[in-house]
Amino acid sequence: MNNNSILKKIIIGQNLKHFESKEIFEMGGLKLSSSQIKAFMAGSQNKNFEKLSDEQLEAFLNGLIIFSRGDRENPEIVPRAIEAYILGLMQAGHSDTLDEISSLIEDAKDGIVQGCENNDA
Repeated sequence: MNNNSILKKIIIGQNLKHFESKEIFEMGGLKLSSSQIKAFMAGSQNKNFEKLSDEQLEAFLNGLIIFSRGDRENPEIVPRAIEAYILGLMQAGHSDTLDEISSLIEDAKDGIVQGCENNDA
């Protein structure tokens, strides 16, 4: 399996939109045009086909990790996977689950505040 096939399978499997794929490449350190990304997704018989290098695939995978879990250097940003999951719960009307998540967040905040107070003492 070549890098282009791997990229296609990940994008389809993760149900990523084109703008999200572009953003993931940027998070991995590569600024690509929309046409370049489309060329990676094109079939090998297509005249616009462009082969995805190992370095480009690596950048995409690194960007996908940041996209999914958030940046370790900027932990205050909500990871996209969690944001998408919560939005899905909201759209489906799962208020009980959302209430439970909210309660867990409040418990975590209280734990952080108590930890800070104990460190100051």
